[in-house]
Amino acid sequence: MVGREEIARAGAIKAAVEEALSLAALGMIPNAMTAYEAVGSTPTETEELEVIVIVEVRDEGELREAVDAGAQTVRLMGMDETKARRLQEIGRELREDLNVEIG
Repeated sequence: MVGREEIARAGAIKAAVEEALSLAALGMIPNAMTAYEAVGSTPTETEELEVIVIVEVRDEGELREAVDAGAQTVRLMGMDETKARRLQEIGRELREDLNVEIG
């Protein structure tokens, strides 16, 4: 979850998302194998784990920045229902598979 504190600490949404992905990668333990062994191998269930980045946004600019940074999910915070619905539509126009939560 990339919240207001993480964004403020990183200085921008893109930097906060990159930091979250880097921290997630640190927790993944790669299997030791040679390049020859890796060719054609199928990932195990634990290797297929997906990192889902959720970014809290408060306006259209932050929404666009979060989508550009690669967030899979945005959580719309601190807005009325009309604005939230409008940003939800914009988000889906930017990326069809974007998950939009209204918080």
